[in-house]
Amino acid sequence: MSGEESQFNVQGYNIVTILKRLEAATSRLEDITVFQEEANKQKNALEASAINSTKSPQGENANETRVSVSSTPSVAAGGSATPQVNESQSEKKKSVLAFEQFIHDFVVPFVNTSGHIDPVVGESAKLFADTFVDQTKFLEIVSESKKPDMTDPILGQALAPTNEKISKINNLKDNNRRSTYFNHLNTLSESGAVFFWIGIDTPVSYISDIKDSAKFWSDRVLKEYKDKDKVNVEWVNQLSKVFDELRAYVKEYHTKGPAWNANGKPFAQAVEELNASTKPPSSSGQQERAGNTAGPPAPPPPPPASFFEESAAPSSTTGDTSEGGMNAVFAQLNQGSNVTSGLKKVDRSEMTHKNPELRKQPPVAPKKPKNLSGHPSSTHAATTTTTRKPAKKELVDGSKWIIQNFTQDDVQSPIVIETENSQSVFIGNCSDVTIQLKGKANAVTISETKKVGVVIDSLISGVEIIKSYKYGLQVIGLVPMISIDQSDEGSIYLSTESIDNDCQIYTSKTTALNVNVPEANNDFRELAVPEQIVSTMKNGELVSSIVEHAG
Repeated sequence: MSGEESQFNVQGYNIVTILKRLEAATSRLEDITVFQEEANKQKNALEASAINSTKSPQGENANETRVSVSSTPSVAAGGSATPQVNESQSEKKKSVLAFEQFIHDFVVPFVNTSGHIDPVVGESAKLFADTFVDQTKFLEIVSESKKPDMTDPILGQALAPTNEKISKINNLKDNNRRSTYFNHLNTLSESGAVFFWIGIDTPVSYISDIKDSAKFWSDRVLKEYKDKDKVNVEWVNQLSKVFDELRAYVKEYHTKGPAWNANGKPFAQAVEELNASTKPPSSSGQQERAGNTAGPPAPPPPPPASFFEESAAPSSTTGDTSEGGMNAVFAQLNQGSNVTSGLKKVDRSEMTHKNPELRKQPPVAPKKPKNLSGHPSSTHAATTTTTRKPAKKELVDGSKWIIQNFTQDDVQSPIVIETENSQSVFIGNCSDVTIQLKGKANAVTISETKKVGVVIDSLISGVEIIKSYKYGLQVIGLVPMISIDQSDEGSIYLSTESIDNDCQIYTSKTTALNVNVPEANNDFRELAVPEQIVSTMKNGELVSSIVEHAG
């Protein structure tokens, strides 16, 4: 791979990706439809200001953003004449125009800032903006049609582009977990749920809830860059403004969900008319426009990549099959009866089953495999040694306690946390410590701990223990449910209140678990949780029961 190609790969670009983006941008430009003259003038003014304000080294991302967002149905293009509309039509489209104005005033600046931070963050933000564009088309259908049946398959088809882009945003986050900007991608992934406000009866409060969910990750971005980079701080503020303005828009036009037109046309008809109006023009229309405009032609499709194509340049001698690659493999297989001509002839004296003397010799010890990484073993051992992460105890967003990386070297006394019923607690990667949770919390998660004791007053939901070893859990008040997965050698001390309320204990892949219940003499009776199950076929059905060991 050349140095230039390596540089493109480091920055996240390659030739195929650029061609696909250019092709997608050209397709969007061709799909632009004619709408209102007034809206066209507003859009042209906003796009001109956006172009002047987004000139940067990463102009490619900014250009993609402008093309994508400008592909709303309200923008006229191609020099076509814009039809006049009467006042009733203009009033009916008022909510759609307001939504388009919201996109250009608040979403476009946010996407441009994202492109300045990182190409992947910019791509995720562009999908975020494109989803708003798809929602514009849906709101136009809403303004013209009656409310359909929620089980109507046409409704699912109309919302399919939105769902597809939300899935792409989530996939970008999952495929870039090692990215420096993973918190940014998580923020956008959590924000993607806001587009489902169109199916909620109380969308205003729903948007506020999604904003709080995304704030968990945006606060991490703010904490990391607060004193280092103003661009990232502005990014967080712009996203917050997007939520606030979307909530204000929905409160004004769609307080109780999408404002369907009670006197409008059937939903299927409105969808069909919108699809017909946004259908790409015929080839003759495209040729006519090409003659009237000076726009660049569409780029050619990317060349197909052949699985059997040689990565290196072929040698000058075509008959030489010693070169590597799949061509050499097939050339050797096509030799027919000569395929074994290159095999070495083994003499009878070298055959173990023919020469008894060879069988008397001791076996040769296998060679020690080489380090595949190409480094000496000492260096390899040094690189695999991970540095210990600092201990952390903090309350995130006022709703989640995080206790991580504590050992007996960090604390000598129990860690005491005052909890509230709206707070959850996460205890992870701790060893040889005791943690006491006072008050009534919502839920507790204990993950990958060793020799950790946890004392809980009361919980609304329950406790989840995952991949822990030699753990102890004591319940003072009421805990309705305890779930244990992939954990070993645990002890649970239940309270009388939990027992009276039928506390449930779920176990999977768990060994050596004992549940201790209180007795009259202030002592505890130990009950072992079964580990072995026998399954028997009876009348064609599988019947499972616990294996009881007597004696």
